[in-house]
Amino acid sequence: VPSPFLPRVAMASGSDGEGMDTDREDADLLDQPGRRQVAALALGLLVVTGLFCWAPLIPGIARLQQRAAIALRPEDASQLFLTPAPRLMPWNEAVAKAAQTEGQMTNEERYSMMVGRGFNKIGYWVGVTEPIKRLGVPALRMQDSGNGFRPLGPSEYGTVTSWPSTLALASSWDEGLVRRVAQAIGREFRGKGANVLLGPGVNVNRMAYGGRNWEYLSGDDPYLGSRLVPAYIEAVQDEGVMAVVKHFAFNEQETDRNMENSVVGERTAWELYYPPFEAAVDAGVGAFMCAYNRFNGSHCCSNSNLLKRDLKGSMGFPGFVMSDWEAIHTERAVESGTDMEQPDAKYFSEGNLAKVSLPAVREAVRRILAAIYRMRLDTEPGCELPCAEARASNQRSMEHVRLAEEAASEGTVLLKNDGVLPLNPDKVRTLAVIGPAASAKDEMNVWGRGSPYSGGGSGHVASPLVVTPLAGIQERAQAVGIRVISANAPAASQTQVPMAAEAASRRLQDTLQAVQEADVIVVVAATTATESADRFSLSLDNGADLLIQAASMQKPTVVLMEIPGPVLTPWRAQVSALACLFTGGERTGKAWASLLFGDIMPAGKLPVAMPSSEGDSLRPHPGQVYYSEGLFTSYRSPAFSSAYPFGHGLTFTSFSLGKPERLEQGCYARLCLRTYVTNTGPRAGKEVIQAYVRFAPDTGEPDLLLRGFRKTPVLAPQERGQVDFFFSDRDLSIYDERTHSWQLQQSYELFLGLSSVDHRGIFRSQSAAYRSVHATTAFLLALFTAM
Repeated sequence: VPSPFLPRVAMASGSDGEGMDTDREDADLLDQPGRRQVAALALGLLVVTGLFCWAPLIPGIARLQQRAAIALRPEDASQLFLTPAPRLMPWNEAVAKAAQTEGQMTNEERYSMMVGRGFNKIGYWVGVTEPIKRLGVPALRMQDSGNGFRPLGPSEYGTVTSWPSTLALASSWDEGLVRRVAQAIGREFRGKGANVLLGPGVNVNRMAYGGRNWEYLSGDDPYLGSRLVPAYIEAVQDEGVMAVVKHFAFNEQETDRNMENSVVGERTAWELYYPPFEAAVDAGVGAFMCAYNRFNGSHCCSNSNLLKRDLKGSMGFPGFVMSDWEAIHTERAVESGTDMEQPDAKYFSEGNLAKVSLPAVREAVRRILAAIYRMRLDTEPGCELPCAEARASNQRSMEHVRLAEEAASEGTVLLKNDGVLPLNPDKVRTLAVIGPAASAKDEMNVWGRGSPYSGGGSGHVASPLVVTPLAGIQERAQAVGIRVISANAPAASQTQVPMAAEAASRRLQDTLQAVQEADVIVVVAATTATESADRFSLSLDNGADLLIQAASMQKPTVVLMEIPGPVLTPWRAQVSALACLFTGGERTGKAWASLLFGDIMPAGKLPVAMPSSEGDSLRPHPGQVYYSEGLFTSYRSPAFSSAYPFGHGLTFTSFSLGKPERLEQGCYARLCLRTYVTNTGPRAGKEVIQAYVRFAPDTGEPDLLLRGFRKTPVLAPQERGQVDFFFSDRDLSIYDERTHSWQLQQSYELFLGLSSVDHRGIFRSQSAAYRSVHATTAFLLALFTAM
């Protein structure tokens, strides 16, 4: 169901996403045709179900129902939130059923539902709860991660797909692709016996150095996350696997992550960091994971303002909250809103829970049960623990492998191209493929280090089946008669260990000498990142910068970067082409080959901003972490200098945009705009049209904020397509700390273009247009007076 927190953009050509969002005041909602009946129905259901013992959950469900109703067009009113995806039980029914079951439990059974019983055993589960067979309550079998099923030992390597990271998926700016990948991930989890996926991670990146930035589907922007997160969650849960959105909240650094205190203002929280989590609530996610760090003085898993006031209260979340692993510090956390401790009962033991409020324990159990029933896990209990046969099964398929390759290709971002790409076999007869990452292998589930294909830590999906860049390019080049030469491309994985100066110089000379006869040089470079530590540098690893600089002085040079987040590109003016892929999984080599030879139409866009220097990004530090920059991070900061801006990404063709026009007829949103995009280049291609809002200067907002995007279908040369944008009240509102609410703005400008700095069309609200004319008149009057 569309949500007012997820502003929609629709193509008028009949593609998906044609729904329109509206945000209305409560009084307006009841005045619209047919909605009084819907509201009466919802009220009646609440009264009936209120007879059961689940009063603490009623406000959350009511808020969700109301928000869903606001998002619908009048003719869709019968499709209220009470009608979810066919697999899922409506929250109302799930909560009522949970209350009945919980009422039949002993305290010992209640306590057993609130803790994990297993951890990280080979062939077992990252987290697991015990079933209560007499009541038909299944075990929850939990596994990492949002990037795919994490193998826990050699027997599982190669039995699942190593997908592109969620940040690579964000680079596609494509909800449909995210949905298809998440559906496939859900199927592999279910096939392996898991019924809970510990992901996706949706935190908005605060700094380029973040060790887990590669895991976060939001990239640098809350709106981008709000659009992509529901697609992921709905797809996974439609496969019968509960999603657990993480890490709530303000876990934007790994440095001192167990103790650092993120000091964040209310407006900053609601405008910049909460929206992807709100989107997860609206998408019906079953569970949240509270983070390790502290927030405004208290650990997140013991922070009632975070969990009870904001999440379960204001956002209306009716599911349950589990701790991150060993993130609980007291049994009183259950009274602050954490419902389950993982991975074991360090604090939520029977003895400790017997000392805390029984109503808090009962609510926690009802929330866990409600999520189970909503997912109908009780009707599909799955394998019996320890699920050895399912864990040993091979869930890879050619369909998934092809999809992983498509996702890696769609997530590839072409940053620069001086015409060398796609490679022309008539001109390029010998191709050199060099660089420290050209033939790097994956790390086999080593905690604390990543690889060019998957970051390190709990999100690492180890695979012995990766196609290296060298292998992928060699195979494709052979098909068109191009000879590939390579040198100095070690098989070892990447590490952030600087090379000795003498060894680096000797290796550089040997490499360049070996590729003298190449027509074009391809340098494959990488850097890695991992959970538990932030990156200490934004440079590429293993002397790659020196190699790129030297190669680009001899021959046309194409640089392919395999990275976990933003990096520095001090040599960018010297190279002929540059592209990046944010840890692209097992089909990385195939994706690179498809880009080089023009087998794909690149359309990826940066979900992060690439800084010009180390100093352009905030740095992590321990202790008190003041978010004093407020809303002004990444492209939103006037002090940030971009080498490549947020939203940037080239194609092999060119596009023009027409002037945006306001739509009145059939517009159920606050504002509807239409523009036309034309392929003005020589090749077929597709483009992501982006919309940014500028509020009045006195509002204190950043200069531009992403408020819409749409990836066009493939357009042939000279073909024109129509793109419609629908902006909700929330899109055009600012959070007011005085009233703790969103305030609709009357004065704003909307810029349509191809990145955060490439604007091709502008629309002004009447108030903004008046202000612009008034300012111009005042200036001319002052000039005339001075004369």
